[in-house]
Amino acid sequence: MNKLVYGVVAVLGVSALAVPFVGGKVMEGVVRDGVARINSKYADNGQDIKAEIIRYERGYASSEIEWKIDFGKLKEVYGIDGIILVDRAEHGYSGIVSKTSLEKNPWYDRLIKEKLGGKDPLHLTTRYHFTGGTETTATLDGFTIQAEGVDIAVKPGHTTLAFDKEFKRVKSQGSWQGLSAGEQMNLKDITYSADLTMIEPFTYIWSGSANMAMAGLTIKEQGQDIDLSGVKIDYQLTFDQAANSLGAVADYRVASLAAGPETVRNLGARISVGGLSASGYDEFMKVYTKTVGAMAGDMASAKNDPVAMQRAMEQKMAGAGLQLMSAGEKLLTKGLELRLSGLHLGLDEGEVKGDLTLSLKKDMTFAQFIPLAGQPKLALEIFSLASNVSLPEKLVVDAPMLFVPIYQGMPTGVFVKNGATAVHKAETRDGKLFLNDKEFVLN
Repeated sequence: MNKLVYGVVAVLGVSALAVPFVGGKVMEGVVRDGVARINSKYADNGQDIKAEIIRYERGYASSEIEWKIDFGKLKEVYGIDGIILVDRAEHGYSGIVSKTSLEKNPWYDRLIKEKLGGKDPLHLTTRYHFTGGTETTATLDGFTIQAEGVDIAVKPGHTTLAFDKEFKRVKSQGSWQGLSAGEQMNLKDITYSADLTMIEPFTYIWSGSANMAMAGLTIKEQGQDIDLSGVKIDYQLTFDQAANSLGAVADYRVASLAAGPETVRNLGARISVGGLSASGYDEFMKVYTKTVGAMAGDMASAKNDPVAMQRAMEQKMAGAGLQLMSAGEKLLTKGLELRLSGLHLGLDEGEVKGDLTLSLKKDMTFAQFIPLAGQPKLALEIFSLASNVSLPEKLVVDAPMLFVPIYQGMPTGVFVKNGATAVHKAETRDGKLFLNDKEFVLN
């Protein structure tokens, strides 16, 4: 019996001794797999940004990794070739913890020494789990830096970024106390969170949610004060596999916005897109990202030569325009719907409210929109429309043309009066267009 106990203890001891070594192996696999995935994504997008492991020294209980993110053509935009990261990791029994340093970047080292008194305010820590996945925490200490004679006080912040073992799901959350620039600007308390899952085999298709909140922003410039408070933004992304379509909803809320003597209260709106072709959107974003990246690099290369910059922009735009139009046409599919709902503004004169829905009734190309200029009635075969707006008449009293027909076939003006309120309603129904409940005959 004693031999059995001793044997078990021996096995457990050997296993415990092996944990740091196994942890080091796990971390190396995650790092190398992550670098390969990053490079694959950028290559798929036609970008020459690349991650490279320069040095990987794995020991029994610790590792040191030096790697670089090369910006490719975008180095002209950022003014540096890339970023060098140094990770020093400890292989513990509950996981692997790595601290990341930017110490080998001359530009960052100069910033710390010349502007921040030799104290690095950024602290990066990554935890690698034995079951796969990583969680990176970034903490920013408060500091003050001078720019153009103004003291800019950057306040503390904190954020986390977590990936699953396949780098398909990302969860993030954070907070930042903001910054101030003398008496001219004050940004206060920002928080955010996100939980997104990549939809394969796409590159730019995600599902999930994200949100952001900002306590306030004050700007004072040339006597024109701006005061923004209570900002909230919520996003929802959905993917319908059966229909191969995307949906996106963004809710915007602002408690108040004051600009000089004018104040707007309780601003709000929901903007949504439905029935968006997933494959079409993914292709469009690939073309757009590749085009913009190439254009930015070429223009930055010629930043000291305005003539060369103009020439580079014209050359890129000529080809890019056709490519983007071709990719964009694949988004014009039946069922595509754009909606603005719950629009609200509280003014001293009263409330502004509105809703708008516009959708495609059939697949379209850009060329098929051209006949609309001469035959507006064709729009009834292409679009479904519903819109409602109400606002205080005081706001449009100086625009009498809004209340009278200005085109042939209009039964009323764009708006009609309802007491002290100006109202608008338009909708397509049974192949006809109705304006303020009266048929608008299109030629």
